[in-house]
Amino acid sequence: MIKLIAFLKRKPGMTMEQFKVRWVDEHTRISSKLPGLLGYYININVPNQPSNLEPNYDGTAELWWNSVEEMEASFASEIGAAAGKDADEFCEMRFHLYTTEYTIIPFKGHP
Repeated sequence: MIKLIAFLKRKPGMTMEQFKVRWVDEHTRISSKLPGLLGYYININVPNQPSNLEPNYDGTAELWWNSVEEMEASFASEIGAAAGKDADEFCEMRFHLYTTEYTIIPFKGHP
């Protein structure tokens, strides 16, 4: 299994609330339909950060596929192209990191 971690920075002038609504409530209408997608989490920064410096990114997404090949085919699909184009409308920057996940302590439930 492969996991993509996407690091996103909102467009200048966009508030965190606008960014959250645009990403979580609107963008996912497209991105959640990516072919072969097995799981999808979005993480939005909270105001209380451990440093006085502004984080480089405003949020992350975690998306799972069976393989890199399936993930790349998903992004190359019509839905993948539409999702990328839509993300460009509210993101100043997107960085994708392909990873293999190692579970140390499994998540025991959703709050």
